[in-house]
Amino acid sequence: MSRHPLETVINQADGFVLIGHSGEQRFPAFSYHQYTKQKKRFYCLDLGGLTESRGGTKGGKVYTSVAELPADHDDLAIIWVHPHTAARAVDVAHEAGCKRVWFSFKTGHPSAVARARELGMEVVEVGRCPIYYLDDKTPACKAHTLMVKATGLYGQPPRTDAAPKRREMM
Repeated sequence: MSRHPLETVINQADGFVLIGHSGEQRFPAFSYHQYTKQKKRFYCLDLGGLTESRGGTKGGKVYTSVAELPADHDDLAIIWVHPHTAARAVDVAHEAGCKRVWFSFKTGHPSAVARARELGMEVVEVGRCPIYYLDDKTPACKAHTLMVKATGLYGQPPRTDAAPKRREMM
């Protein structure tokens, strides 16, 4: 059985940039914790100024500007902000040198997707959580992934549009 393209993207990513906004209650604490537990190399950048992670991995390093990011980051940015802030997050990802962008669920907005394309960035996915596609997951994430697979949404091709009526992943 062949791998889903999104499995390849997230499992081959090494040092991706995870962008959140704590000021909007969109700091990706659960994702931060899962990536840390699975020993994924990533760098979290918070547009709200948070300097340490919260949630399951309290105290982990969080960057507040592109200038602070280590130079060895991957070309993938995972966006985890409110849709009205997503275009700004795309600009930040582009400034960091990212060439690909993945909009996690309830993040993609038509203007942000258009902005990414305008900047020459590849839109990898709009609407699904990358953790679903990790090879190694915690039991809770495995159970959630099984539920998503049961709906038939897991195996659908990557979505690269921000259609407003499309059902986001649960």
